[in-house]
Amino acid sequence: MYDLVLKGGKICTAHDSYFADIGVVDGKIIEITNCIDFSNAREVVDAAGLLVLPGVWHTHCHFRDPGVTNKEDFESGSKLAAAGGITFVIDMTNNEPAPATVETFLDKKKNAESKSHVDFGLYGAGLHPDQVKSLFDLGAIGIKVFNTRHPKDVYPYISTLGVVDHGVLYEIFEETAKTGLVCAVHHDDSDWVKRMVYRDYIDKGNINAAAYVDAFAKGYMYGHGMVSGLASSLYLAKIAGVRLYVLHVGVMPDGAYDLIDFAKSSGQPVYAELEACSFLIDRAMAEKLGPRTYVHGRNIPRARDALNNGPCDVLVLEHAPHHKDEVAKGWDDNFGAPLGVIGAQEFFPMMLNEVNNGTLTLERLIYLTSENPSKIFGIYPRKGIIAVGSDADFTIVDMNREHVLSSEESLSRSGWTSFDGVKVKGMPVFTVVRGNVVMEKGVVKGARGFGKMISPKKQ
Repeated sequence: MYDLVLKGGKICTAHDSYFADIGVVDGKIIEITNCIDFSNAREVVDAAGLLVLPGVWHTHCHFRDPGVTNKEDFESGSKLAAAGGITFVIDMTNNEPAPATVETFLDKKKNAESKSHVDFGLYGAGLHPDQVKSLFDLGAIGIKVFNTRHPKDVYPYISTLGVVDHGVLYEIFEETAKTGLVCAVHHDDSDWVKRMVYRDYIDKGNINAAAYVDAFAKGYMYGHGMVSGLASSLYLAKIAGVRLYVLHVGVMPDGAYDLIDFAKSSGQPVYAELEACSFLIDRAMAEKLGPRTYVHGRNIPRARDALNNGPCDVLVLEHAPHHKDEVAKGWDDNFGAPLGVIGAQEFFPMMLNEVNNGTLTLERLIYLTSENPSKIFGIYPRKGIIAVGSDADFTIVDMNREHVLSSEESLSRSGWTSFDGVKVKGMPVFTVVRGNVVMEKGVVKGARGFGKMISPKKQ
């Protein structure tokens, strides 16, 4: 007896597409064929006219749990991910307390496992070099380092989590290299950023949302300091032998692409996580959004080229929520307001819209959001592929369904989305995690606590 049969859909992968039925038992794919007898299946999903994709990953979530759960928590964050067709999420480390030790990592894992609607990975916080091996042993999916501090030490950049001493950063690289995990880094040159921002904006009283957009465009906020930090980090990572996972590609100026291209061409194990905001939000949209985005596309044609031709390895639309009342203060002082963007629920619909618009192929999208991240983080072929023996994770989509994204339908505790009013064509209609339908036609059905923490294969 099958637990689940997907009937009549078109299976699409990063490499090919074909019509077939899929049979699932105990959360695993056991059969892919054209003629499954589903009469004895416990559940059947009629996928006729739909595309069946490998379960989609979202690798850059800030679910704020534990800590400031008025913004988000693991239940609401994983629920909105499921609503958006996401089967697997990776959560970041700027929690209170951060998962930097055995005790705090285990506490976060226990909390997440009691709440999550989808499977997940947890970064260990790269703060203490002597804790890296323990975090690896506990199942961390990678080590995350905040090589940055906000100019005014505003949350979510927790000052005690910033690793701005490059000696400590190098030692974290050394210890991470021994484990084989990726070390994911938010790069910066915090002293340069602080000096420039205070000199040209804060000290002159130019602190409103328009001033922030200008500072971003000038490369002061999330700009040249990040590229400077990346340049140093790439060299330290090379001599440490660590697999470096570069966050916020596309947020940084074009020099970041050049540095990553050069490192890759020399054989260095470097991975680029491209932010979709780099081609979805232009400056005019950012000025309208004000404090509801911290980023806009600096060079949209270059971002699209990175998306389609490299160096992009993974694609995300960062989910970094803050409560709407906190964000509203940014209209008057956006250098003192919490900075972020909301996008996990909207991410995949917007990418399907890109496919329908002809700016991205479906095969490339699947590669960047499923197959390749699962390989980079050491979970392939358990996930990231539709194959016999793999987890039965599927994102089933209707490429013809049209929808208008809205803050009203957002499941985020923050009460808003950066993409309110955006029209899309192409929507996920079923989210299936380990053979369980956790979302059907926009309604999240999965149980709180169903999701499991998944750890990399230990080589």
